[in-house]
Amino acid sequence: MSTVLALLATAAGIAAALLFYLASPQQQLRQLPDFEVFNFSFVRDDDGHLEAGITGLDIRHGTRGRTWMRTHLDPYTGTVDTHDLPGHMDGWDEAVNAFFALHFGSYGGNPVRWLYVLMGLAGAMLFYTGNLLWVESRRRRQKGAQDVVQKRSARVLGCLTVGVALGSVAGISATVAAAKWLPARVQDLELWHQAIYYGVFFASVAWAFARGSGRGAVGVLWACALLTLAIPLSSLAGSWGLGGSWSHPGSWPVDLTALLAVPVFAGLARRTRRRMLHGHADSVWSASVRAPAR
Repeated sequence: MSTVLALLATAAGIAAALLFYLASPQQQLRQLPDFEVFNFSFVRDDDGHLEAGITGLDIRHGTRGRTWMRTHLDPYTGTVDTHDLPGHMDGWDEAVNAFFALHFGSYGGNPVRWLYVLMGLAGAMLFYTGNLLWVESRRRRQKGAQDVVQKRSARVLGCLTVGVALGSVAGISATVAAAKWLPARVQDLELWHQAIYYGVFFASVAWAFARGSGRGAVGVLWACALLTLAIPLSSLAGSWGLGGSWSHPGSWPVDLTALLAVPVFAGLARRTRRRMLHGHADSVWSASVRAPAR
C-alpha cells in the first residue's frame, strides 16, 4: 500500500510540475532572464520528494559543456535554486567552472570547439610521431660499422607506441560506430561501450606485441581505417532503416570527419608497410626485427 501511495505521490508531483511548466514556463525562470532552457528532468529522492532539474545555456557565461548549466527547482512551488549557475556562484565555484570551460572548450561557439578538435588531433599526432622519431634517433646514435641490435626495451616501446596510440583510435571508432546499433539491442549502453572500446584497445596492444611494432602498426592502421569507415556506413544504414540502426541529421559532421580520416589511415598503413619492407633492416620498425613477445 505504501508503494502505491508513493507512486501516486510521484505521479501527482510530475503532473503538477508539468502543468506548472506548460502554464507559465517563464514565470519560474524570471530569476534567469537570459537562460535558454533545453530540457528538464524529475528525480524522486529517498524520502519520496520530487526534485526537478533544468538544463540549458546562458551565452554570457562559460559552461562545462554546451548544455551543462544546470539548476534545480522545487516542482511544487517553482522556486529556482540558482547557486550552481554561472553568475550566481561564489568565487571558488566560478574559478572551477572556468577551468571546466577551458578543458571542454565550451565557449566561443562552434569555431572554438572545432579548434579544440584540431588541437587534440595535433597533440595525438605529436605523441605518436615523437615516439617514432625518438626510437629511430636512438638507432642512429648507436649505429657504427655494424647494424644495431635492437634491445628488448626499444622493441617494447615500439609495440606500446603502436598498440596504445593507434589502439585508442581504433577503439573510439569502434564504439562510435556501435552507438548506431546498440540502443535497439542492449540495455546497459555504458557497459557495452566500455567493453567494445577496451576490447579493441587491448586487442590492438596484443597484436602489436605478437607481430612486432612494424607489422603490428600496419595491421592496426588498417583496423583504424575499417572501423572509422564503419561510422558513416552505420549512419547510412540507419537512414535506410536497416538492421535496427539509427541516424540523426546532426551527426553528419562526425560522419564527414570519419570519412575524411579513412584515406589518411589507409595511406599511413601503406607507407608504414613500405618502410617495414624497404627501410633500414636494423630499425625497430623493420619486418626483420622480431617481436618482444617471442
